Amino acid sequence: MKMIRRTSFTVIVFAGCLVSISLAQGFPWEIFKPRTLTEVISITTKEVRPDDSMFLATNQLESKVRVTFTGQSRPITEGRKTFISWWVGMLNRPKHYAGLYESEYLYKEGSEEHWLPTQAPVSKYFAKELKPGEEVDLYLISIGAYRTKDGIDCVLLVEEFLKPKPE
Repeated sequence: MKMIRRTSFTVIVFAGCLVSISLAQGFPWEIFKPRTLTEVISITTKEVRPDDSMFLATNQLESKVRVTFTGQSRPITEGRKTFISWWVGMLNRPKHYAGLYESEYLYKEGSEEHWLPTQAPVSKYFAKELKPGEEVDLYLISIGAYRTKDGIDCVLLVEEFLKPKPE
């Protein structure tokens, strides 16, 4: 009987350790610095030199931005889809990574509207957890920018989100 209890205890402790390890290897929330979308776009845009057609970021400018969720989405634009694929290829990211971005969601920061590519595994929770008009903290990366006929398009990828804690 003691042997069974000891074995059960060992199994429970071992399982607990595995859960702790897997949680510790989760999303790296702590590397994302609070910024505004305006700041992220400004910093990224400044990296594009006048003679560049594009800029592929190696420093991803991990940012936590507070925006308003609108609930609107659309398929990702071809230009952004192509840019994401180039970035994935040039920086040797896992090939499946580009396929995570199929849709862009419309977010507002003040009166400014921004369409941002959002990972499918993340956006699948929007309908259950967010309502249009609610504030949300987005955890995003800047992967660079490219020139269009209208100017410079900064490509910011939404990696994760959290509802802000009530203050």
